[in-house]
Amino acid sequence: MAVGVFFDGFSSTAEMLEVCREAEQAGASSLWFAQHMGYREAVVSATAAASVTQRVTLVPVAISPYLWPPLPVAMAISTLGEFAQGRVILNVSVGNILNLGESGVEPVKPIRIMREYVEVLRALWAGKPVTHEGALHKLRGAKMVFDQGRQYPIYIASTGPQMLKLAGEIADGVLLSAGLTIASTGRCLKFAQAGVKAKGRDPAALRTCSLINCKLSQDGTAAKTAMLRKLAFLFRSRGHAENIKSSDLDIDHQAIIAAHARHDFEAAVRLLPLEAANAFAVAGTLAQCRIRLEEYLAVGLDEFIIEVSGNAEERKLALDLVREVARR
Repeated sequence: MAVGVFFDGFSSTAEMLEVCREAEQAGASSLWFAQHMGYREAVVSATAAASVTQRVTLVPVAISPYLWPPLPVAMAISTLGEFAQGRVILNVSVGNILNLGESGVEPVKPIRIMREYVEVLRALWAGKPVTHEGALHKLRGAKMVFDQGRQYPIYIASTGPQMLKLAGEIADGVLLSAGLTIASTGRCLKFAQAGVKAKGRDPAALRTCSLINCKLSQDGTAAKTAMLRKLAFLFRSRGHAENIKSSDLDIDHQAIIAAHARHDFEAAVRLLPLEAANAFAVAGTLAQCRIRLEEYLAVGLDEFIIEVSGNAEERKLALDLVREVARR
């Protein structure tokens, strides 16, 4: 069973590299590096991880066309691919609306721009000069002069119906965001498969993956309490509105967003009930988390990607979970 490990960029590089080595030894198939604005950089982190691993696939998550033009991205991924001997996937997405706003960017025409972004990246990797007059990016003969002809898989990350449908039409894979309920996960997969069907593609051509927040401890309640901090960070985005409704929990999403707007993170955490840790994530003891992951797998994921974080004991428990799942 395929299981990956993701890093949110909050932990030190030294800790991240240690977990990378241990995750590969535990049987992880992939390592995913989040591009959270203001934290550790995803492509740099993936390159560092390539130096301490031999087998796992490395995935920067998720590169936004609104912040990174296609030629520099093609260059970065090809350089990473050269160093890591091809074991690379590129994950792209519109990006977090809040972070884009803080960077002075408005994500207009997202479907068109994402379609063009994927097309241009593939054209650049083909090795010929690319001329492109797009809604956001324009190329006037830009060309890759090394690593020509190697096409890296491109996954689209989203939870929006139209973007998921686009992923089904053109992408090699789809990545669902962390913090989704099981109901939301199933709903998202249906949108992606609708895109596959619309284009007459083989359903197996689209790999379905999801980030799943995971927190393990010998004390299940402590793990759930810690998970609330992760969820409070995720729910700063308006994009989680429908997902939160699907939980049937009494959560004031607008109040969480408002708390983030005034930079009061602790207030955002207090707005989440303990039950949210089970509804939107996997948290508890090793046995509890194993059961919960099986429930996520039942909705049709090809691969789930969990985080390995916390103190040494908590990281060991998470790696034990990776080891158990990878051997199934």
